Amino acid sequence: MKIINTCDKIKSVFANGFDIELWRKYAREISHELPSKCENDAKSYDFNNDILPVLENALSNEKIDFVSRNFKTVIDTLNDNMSKLFDNEPDINIVLYLGLCNGAGWATTLDGKNTVLLGIEKIIELSWGDETNMRALILHEIGHLWHKLNGNLHIPEYTKRRKGIAQLYCEGIAMVCEHILCGDDEFYYQDKDGWLNWCYKNENEIKREYLRRLDKKISVQDFFGDWCSYNGHSDVGYFLGCRFVEHLMKTHSLKEIANMKYRTLNKEYMNFAEHIFLCNNLHNSFPEFILEHVTLENLNKYENIFYSNEDYYMITDGHPATKQDCVDTIEYAKNYPSGMCYCLGFSKEQHPIAFLSLLEGYPESATLHVGLFLIDKRFQKKSIGTRIMNTVIDNAFSSGYTSIKLSVQDNNVSGCPFWKKLGFKAVKNTKCNGFNNISMELKRET
Repeated sequence: MKIINTCDKIKSVFANGFDIELWRKYAREISHELPSKCENDAKSYDFNNDILPVLENALSNEKIDFVSRNFKTVIDTLNDNMSKLFDNEPDINIVLYLGLCNGAGWATTLDGKNTVLLGIEKIIELSWGDETNMRALILHEIGHLWHKLNGNLHIPEYTKRRKGIAQLYCEGIAMVCEHILCGDDEFYYQDKDGWLNWCYKNENEIKREYLRRLDKKISVQDFFGDWCSYNGHSDVGYFLGCRFVEHLMKTHSLKEIANMKYRTLNKEYMNFAEHIFLCNNLHNSFPEFILEHVTLENLNKYENIFYSNEDYYMITDGHPATKQDCVDTIEYAKNYPSGMCYCLGFSKEQHPIAFLSLLEGYPESATLHVGLFLIDKRFQKKSIGTRIMNTVIDNAFSSGYTSIKLSVQDNNVSGCPFWKKLGFKAVKNTKCNGFNNISMELKRET
């Protein structure tokens, strides 16, 4: 990996301001291909109005030195993380240069070598020169090169639909690679003023709107680029692309995804757009509770909910709940793809109150399945369970689910009436260990 930092050269060559002929000479010293590559890329812009002001703003020694320092800091730690993604050190160039507003980051080829071009003029314009943003920018472009080296980076874009799928796919893989390299799967440099929370909250709407535009042959440019926005938020496509690739990673390796063809990606995105992420968006719906995912690490906080429901476990298992029953409930999620099974804990003023397990998109993509719902005995008969489930039902149906299903034994004298009161209807009886297992369903009104 070769690192080229031209900041000192920029300061000396353009000490008296920008000149296009001086720039061409400067660019040729980096690569004979670079001047024509940049000028061809920028030919659709009005040079005097769109490009020159950005260049003049960037030609400040103070600004250039700030970017250069942080570039060096990031590069010094870059090799430590490359092994997370690459089997061997990649043979690539990383060049910090003055371009013609060709982009803050550009994964391309120069002189036959894979190259990351970092345009200092755009980095300064976008205020991405700090260490955090610089690291994200470099890792993202390296992600594009990883895709190129390991798969199918360039999909022919001769229709709007193909272009929309290709852009989402390529940016999604680059985002996943960026997360792998930085060790944080929720890092987005765009996350300012609640950007990421907004994306999670509106995820269902975002992915369906993207699909609607693909179907209607409408441009998806609003989802990409700092100069565009979707519902007042820029770069939402990077979030959506990352979530799409993460969805694919439930059943495929990243290298398999990197080699997918358009037809497969198009079909997979339609399936993804039908899959509804509910549990990540429930937190704001329960202001009276603290809502968290229950894992083996924090299970002890919620164990008493299991133990206090002795009647339920005597009916279903023939003995009071054990520690192993609690563990088995959490580990049951391993039987399903990642992101499908959720265990949620509800607490208030440090008191664990309820436990709820849900399966999203099971057994059909538009179905939410309730696995287990328990209220701590101290808080039963206070309408807490009814309030929780009514809120879950409302959120599920408003998110796009058309059906909620569950199973309950007919000798569960408290469970059956509870679900019937909420509107669930018995649809099937099955013999199970000498009891009738009742399948119940609540359908969304149409």
